[in-house]
Amino acid sequence: MEKDSNLHQFLTIGVFVLLVILIFNSFFVFSMGSKLDEKINEAKELAKPAKIEVIKLESLCENCFTVDEILTVLKESSDLEITKETSLKKGSKEAIDMINQYNIEKLPTVILKGEITKVSIQNFEENNEALVFNGVSPPYENAKTNNIVGKVSTIIINDKNCGDKCADFSLSIDNLKNSGVFISKEVVYDYSDAKAKEIIGKFGIRKLPAVLLSRDIEIYTDIVQSISQLASKRNNYYLIESAAPYVEASTGKIRGLVDLTLIEDAACEECYDVEIHKQILARFGMAMNKENKVDISSAEGKALVEKYAIKKVPTVVISGDLREYEGFDTVWGQVGSIEEDGTYVFRQLEVLSQNIVYKDLTTGEVVGNTNIQSQ
Repeated sequence: MEKDSNLHQFLTIGVFVLLVILIFNSFFVFSMGSKLDEKINEAKELAKPAKIEVIKLESLCENCFTVDEILTVLKESSDLEITKETSLKKGSKEAIDMINQYNIEKLPTVILKGEITKVSIQNFEENNEALVFNGVSPPYENAKTNNIVGKVSTIIINDKNCGDKCADFSLSIDNLKNSGVFISKEVVYDYSDAKAKEIIGKFGIRKLPAVLLSRDIEIYTDIVQSISQLASKRNNYYLIESAAPYVEASTGKIRGLVDLTLIEDAACEECYDVEIHKQILARFGMAMNKENKVDISSAEGKALVEKYAIKKVPTVVISGDLREYEGFDTVWGQVGSIEEDGTYVFRQLEVLSQNIVYKDLTTGEVVGNTNIQSQ
């Protein structure tokens, strides 16, 4: 009888424990299922396109940066559902409120509102629970001052008498355009024009050709840094004057022209080609006024050899406005001499190459590896 009572008590406890386990499992499964459903719903929601309101803040600036392409990309994106599109004119109360609320500095621009946490868009940054486009490039309108920023005007003063010997700054303007600089106005004057004389006096221009860039160029920071060593700032313009050869603005004289005389020995077939000096001088930007080639057997050649005590040929003799080429004297001091009459004579032929072949006029011998030179 006691055994039956214990068995009955044991079965009762077992059933109770089993019931508890079943209830716990049911709750656990229900709880896990609820969390799983929640995650699935979250994933489904994230997979849906973000519902976005697009607000365009317009600008009154003509030929300025445009956001039309940005708007097209936004509309074509499968990750966005454009629920509303608004365009606010510059100066309207709504536009002013937006500019102040989001501290906007550049116009035009685009503001996105709505489910912004579901998207990440290049050149948009979060600002007061909205995404504001921050990729506006010049030219643009300053939202606070209404000034147009980044429209650069240029003035070039040439001298037709210098022709192709002088620098062509129109090519520099083309390079600026290719680098993203917006040139709104281009003016070109010749040195003979009355307006050119006025500008030369106003800006203290000494060398022509010259180019003036309006200070709007400052918004293009990379460009300003690259021209900082060439340009001087005068009267809200950046002035760049030509290096040699140039026209002296005060006199109209062309400076930096040089005369080159190539001296060779036709009897020395193994000797190096004296024409190589023209390529070397071209690297310094030298403008040739006259060029002459003489042989040491000619009267002119003999006179030069004697006058400048030339010991090695081929060689070159240079005269003219060489001091206009900055740094050239320092280089020449390592390879030649500067005579009392200002003539530059090339003397250290060995610096051209360790295998250079030339004639020593003192001994009459050909010096160097003639086999290598002939190859």
